Amino acid sequence: MSPEAPSSRFRLAAVQDHASPAWKSFYPEDLPSDWVLAYYAHFWRELLVPAHAWQTWLEDRRWLDEAPDGLRLYFQVPDGCGNEGLELASRFGARLGGLLFPDAAADVPAQLQPSQVFRRMPDPVFADVRSALAFASGQATVLVLDPETGLDPRQWRGLLEAVHAATASARDVLVFLRTGPDELDQAQTILRLSGLAWRQP
Repeated sequence: MSPEAPSSRFRLAAVQDHASPAWKSFYPEDLPSDWVLAYYAHFWRELLVPAHAWQTWLEDRRWLDEAPDGLRLYFQVPDGCGNEGLELASRFGARLGGLLFPDAAADVPAQLQPSQVFRRMPDPVFADVRSALAFASGQATVLVLDPETGLDPRQWRGLLEAVHAATASARDVLVFLRTGPDELDQAQTILRLSGLAWRQP
């Protein structure tokens, strides 16, 4: 496992799910709890915090100390919580990659940087995916995909090519996968070997 180069147009990363057996087994048994984010960031440069974990990140300030400088955090914003995004933006600074707002008409604090505000777009449809969410900010696109379990390399290649084609107008594409680390690593390897990470549509 190795992070994609920063210049890559198309990147993959995980949705935070440290409670799942697959992710629990990913981390060494003797790893201190405050090293979890740093260990994750050794393999992937971005992490999506799902809406159900929003309050935990707001209330537990240890995340501020534990998030390494090289990790960019994205947050799914729960309905009606946009103003709390200002606190996260102030707390994490450059480590905040973006706030994913649940609908295009959501109230967004004017003080947020435009590049950190991602608004909900129509949901795309892909084969071998149970659910897909799309968010956009300028020419940047974020997708949150829940792939079917047990995809083989051919199916992963087909899914990544479909995503590449569907995001042709975006300059920067970040895809968060609701999978375990082994599946994410397999998808990342296929993405790198196929050249899709750097190829323009």
